[in-house]
Amino acid sequence: MIADRSTARLLAASAADVERARRAPGARVLDGVVPVLVAASGVLVCLSRSSAALAHPELWAEDGRDWFSGAYNRGWFAPLLDPHTGYLQTFPRLVADVGLLVPLGRLPLLFVLVALVVQVLPAVLVATRRFAHVVPRRSVRLVLAAAYLCVPNSREVNLNLTNAQWHLGLLAVLVVLAAPGGRGWRVVDVAVVVLSGLTGPFCLALLPVAALVVWARRSRWSLVLAAVVAACTAIQLVELVGSPRGHYGPLGASWPRLAEILGGEVAGGTFLGQTTLSADLAGTHALVICTALCVAGALLAGAALLLGPLELRLFNLFAGLVLAASLLTPVVSVTRPQWLALVYDGQMRYWLYPTLALVADAVWLAARARPRAVLAVGLCIVAVLVLLGIPQDWRYRPLGRIDWQAEVAAFDRAPVGSRFTFSIDPHPWTMVLVKR
Repeated sequence: MIADRSTARLLAASAADVERARRAPGARVLDGVVPVLVAASGVLVCLSRSSAALAHPELWAEDGRDWFSGAYNRGWFAPLLDPHTGYLQTFPRLVADVGLLVPLGRLPLLFVLVALVVQVLPAVLVATRRFAHVVPRRSVRLVLAAAYLCVPNSREVNLNLTNAQWHLGLLAVLVVLAAPGGRGWRVVDVAVVVLSGLTGPFCLALLPVAALVVWARRSRWSLVLAAVVAACTAIQLVELVGSPRGHYGPLGASWPRLAEILGGEVAGGTFLGQTTLSADLAGTHALVICTALCVAGALLAGAALLLGPLELRLFNLFAGLVLAASLLTPVVSVTRPQWLALVYDGQMRYWLYPTLALVADAVWLAARARPRAVLAVGLCIVAVLVLLGIPQDWRYRPLGRIDWQAEVAAFDRAPVGSRFTFSIDPHPWTMVLVKR
């Protein structure tokens, strides 16, 4: 199917090539310097796209309403085993516990900094030699890292703790697909897979990917990671079956809406950018444009699935499974049809993985030496992304600029035992704390 018996030998050969390269003069220095440079560049890119993130940090949605209010009102670790929308949300709840140790006025900054670190880490991992067996050229790995950091249509998942789970899920699938590292790397790998597996539903899509990696590589470490993913999946399935997800509007599925999602939000949002797309889809030919973009995206993904390396195909599989789950069981609106809300309520988080899969597919095409026609198509797609999609969606719209310090000062003056309501973004979300 996806893998064959030669895959393990190819991986071993690639590992040997990587080891020979590491012994080359200067290679060890580059191996240490490049991840640091990528991390520093990633921080600058993320902050340049959201310049107010550090100057005016804000809590976003569940950051305050669920994660910190639960930690503050109920105490350390008390909400840790409480499911949220049917799943455990371990990572943000742990960060909220840490938030109890900092002054309340600094809480939004802590959350933003944690989200920033998690957001940059996937780019750092891709740039390391752990992906040299998939992308031997360091320059192409750096392009992939840069494309991830600059990806269009990603405002909702930028620098907030609630949506850091999407970047953590990405980091987990990259860990499973990467070549094994040393002892330190393996500790990090297990920690990432456990945290991601117990934060949101992504382990359900990661499990078949991890199983296929075991089948392809026949390595003990792949089996260890797959076992960890399986354990996390079992825990999340128990929570999912036993926990109500609440009441939400009807699904509202239809072909025009599906074309808007796949062609507009996913394929169009990836390469044209949401800003360009919003203007183009305002006319009478929106369905035709969305259908054409849907076909183009399907052809690109199909080429990667047929011709790409194992890891690229598995990443597309992961993205496809998450996309399918997002379409079948979205948690978006309590009143409107779900697919309608997916299109018009700015639910960009649901498109992050298919967006990144299409970007990786395009970079893979552009990096191929032959056939020349395929190379030309890949270069054209990447050119559209670089010249149109990324510039149009570079700047994220700032949040509502709530005067957090004034709210904290008012909370400090409130009597012990009183309920105080904080305003948080997006409006009209609030956070309620019982003053201690």
